[in-house]
Amino acid sequence: MRVKTILSFIETLQKIKDSGLSISAYCKANGKEPQSIYSKMQNFKNSVDSTTEYYNKVIGLYNSIVDKEDQKYNKIPEEQKVVSVDTQDSDTNLTEINYERDEDDRIIYYSYKIYRRNKAPLIGKFSRDEMNIIYRLYSYYGASLTQREVSRYFPELSLVDFRRILTAMNIYKASAPFAPHVIEENSEEELRKMQLREKENGFLAKIEEDRIRNNETLLKKFATENVELKSQLDNLSKMKFEITPLEPLQLVPTHTSSGERPRFKGINIYLADLHIGATVCSGTLYKENINYDTNEIKRRLDEVVNEVSSIGSFDEINVCLMGDMMDCCGPTNKTARLDHTLPESMDGFEQANAYISLITDFVRNINYLGSKVKLYSVRCGNHTGPIEYIATRALFAEISRAWNIETKLFDDFFGVFECCNNTFVITHGKDDRFMKKGMPLNIDDKNKVMIYEWLNDQGLTGDNIHIIKGDLHSNNFNSCKRFDYRNVLSLFGASDYSSFNFSRNSYGVSYDIISQNSCVMRGEITDM
Repeated sequence: MRVKTILSFIETLQKIKDSGLSISAYCKANGKEPQSIYSKMQNFKNSVDSTTEYYNKVIGLYNSIVDKEDQKYNKIPEEQKVVSVDTQDSDTNLTEINYERDEDDRIIYYSYKIYRRNKAPLIGKFSRDEMNIIYRLYSYYGASLTQREVSRYFPELSLVDFRRILTAMNIYKASAPFAPHVIEENSEEELRKMQLREKENGFLAKIEEDRIRNNETLLKKFATENVELKSQLDNLSKMKFEITPLEPLQLVPTHTSSGERPRFKGINIYLADLHIGATVCSGTLYKENINYDTNEIKRRLDEVVNEVSSIGSFDEINVCLMGDMMDCCGPTNKTARLDHTLPESMDGFEQANAYISLITDFVRNINYLGSKVKLYSVRCGNHTGPIEYIATRALFAEISRAWNIETKLFDDFFGVFECCNNTFVITHGKDDRFMKKGMPLNIDDKNKVMIYEWLNDQGLTGDNIHIIKGDLHSNNFNSCKRFDYRNVLSLFGASDYSSFNFSRNSYGVSYDIISQNSCVMRGEITDM
């Protein structure tokens, strides 16, 4: 019932009360039918929530003016209630709604007779299923469809007549999603389960509608693409190509005679992850025993010198010590973070002495090649930390005293040197304190941003920037804007620990050759 109708009804009740007459007497005196008051009151009770501000006011006024004669007159059978219709598009005054029941007092169908001014009454009935469809589809708690959408299930009724029926039967959006017979014949728990099943069915139906809609969209898209591709194929079939024969490439020899070796501007030799003092145990994964002692390390380093000598001659040789040259941090047989115990074949003192001796011999042999030799070292690795830093300072002091060789021990995570119009940035790839994870095998967005920011802070510009790192015992290369990113091999190779937890790698040494045109050629020395 609309608010305007309720206010009009309150005004009528107030006039009856002010007159001091009963409802029947007031209506008789004013030429009205008492039944209209009783019908409106019944309609009010059925359609207005008892918590509203109007409910108590109307009930109070009605109870104050109804008398025994009115109560007797107002006794109407439940199945023959007559209520007034309140609808905008209807000029009806009265309606009759009947709940037809069987012998067991079960509702079998719902009949209606709606009087229309200057028209024949609207007469019909709904079956149990039809009435339940109306409640289930129209209610907010059901499918919440519009009156127009629900009326399509009843094509014999016009939209105007269907609205009249809904109003006459007091079916509103706030009504329960079940017809009266369903509520009468089921418990509260059963109704709750039915409501959940209805929601599930509605959800699945919505998914099916979305799937069909998406399929239709894809079909339209594919059809459009198919037409475009056919058009492109037609255009391609009409194209003609003319290929001009190419002249054979004339190769310029790198040397003039068979006895002259090719000469390059420079070479960078990356000695990474020697892990002097490490022990490789025979495990259950691989059945090989590797005797990685001082003699084996010297053999591998001597083989590197021989291979470099066979490549050619160089104006400049840069030896880069890439970290983790020794295996453990002092007498604890652990890494620098003291969280990983290592199997060792030497104690900390033996590892430091072997490190200094082996690298000194290697630099002496390289120096015999007659080129200008420079020696660089990163700060340290994650295995030996400050111990390796101190040993490297002693090593560089010894080499500087013995030969005229330029040495540089970097104090920062990244070390930078220039060679033949190229900038090389060397690092172990993982520090001894702060990094949760080392720099990755393949450059990712996080580390790319970190490197870009560092390059900007250092004022390093240009495109010939090369980031070189160790730690992962693998040779790998990535290229991006402004710099390339390379992992280098380990002279030690793979231990049982790295084989189980990472990958099985062969030992070797990575290098970069800088040509006379300042181009960088990358290679590895393996199978030594």
